[in-house]
Amino acid sequence: MAEVPQTSTEYYKKATSFWNYPEVPYGPALRAMVLPTDVVADIGCGIGIVSRYLAGICQRVIAVDKNDNALKVLKEDLKQLDLENIEVVHAHWPDIQTDDWDVAVAFYHHRFASTSLEIETLLRKTRRCGIIVTQGIRPRSGFYEDLGREFGIIAQPESCVGSCYVRGRLEQAGFSVTCTEIFHDFGQPVDSQAEAVAYVMRQLRLKEHQRQRLDEIVLNYVEYVDGQMVLPIKRYNCMLQFYK
Repeated sequence: MAEVPQTSTEYYKKATSFWNYPEVPYGPALRAMVLPTDVVADIGCGIGIVSRYLAGICQRVIAVDKNDNALKVLKEDLKQLDLENIEVVHAHWPDIQTDDWDVAVAFYHHRFASTSLEIETLLRKTRRCGIIVTQGIRPRSGFYEDLGREFGIIAQPESCVGSCYVRGRLEQAGFSVTCTEIFHDFGQPVDSQAEAVAYVMRQLRLKEHQRQRLDEIVLNYVEYVDGQMVLPIKRYNCMLQFYK
C-alpha cells in the first residue's frame, strides 16, 4: 500500500501532478503571454509549482514569497530537478529589491494589486504584462460541503476576493485589462480509503472521536477519474490579464 502523505505540501504536489497543473487550465494563457527571452516574476510563489512551469517557457524566473518554509521546499526541489533559471527571493510584496521583469504572475496572492504602493511597484517593475488569478464570483465547491454538514460544520460562503476592484485599480494606473472566468477540477487524488480519511480529517479539522464515522462514509464522497480515487473540488476563478 502506498504511504499516506503526511503534510499539506505532499498532498498539494500530488494534486498538481494528477491534474497537470498549471498547464491545465492556465498553460495556453501563460504560453501566449510569456516569450522565451522573458524574465518572469512569480509573486507569492509558494512551493513553486507555477515557477517550475514558467522556467520551461522563459529565460529566467524570479520566484518571490514571504514564507520561509515554502521557499525551503522550493529550494530543495530545485536541487533535485537541477533547474538553474529560477531565482528564489524571500520578500514581502511590494517591499522587493530585485531586477525588473517582463511579465508578472500572481496566483492566489491576496492583495497583490490592491493598494497604491502595490500598483505603483507593479507599474514600475513590469515591462510588458502579467496575469493575476484569484477566486471568482462563484465559490469553489467540493466534498467538504456535504461531509461538513455530516459533522455539523457550516461552511462560510466565499466568493470574489476583489478581482473587480483590482481590475479597476489596474485600469486607473494605465494598464489594459481583460477578465476571464476559469473553471477547473482540482480534487485531491487519494490511493486508499485510509488516505481519504486522513485528508478529510486534516481539511475539516475533525476530532479523533469522529474518525470512525468518517471511515464508514468517506467512500460515499469519492469520485473516480481515469481510475483514480479523487475527493472532488471544483474551482471557479477569475484570470486578470493586464498589459502596459
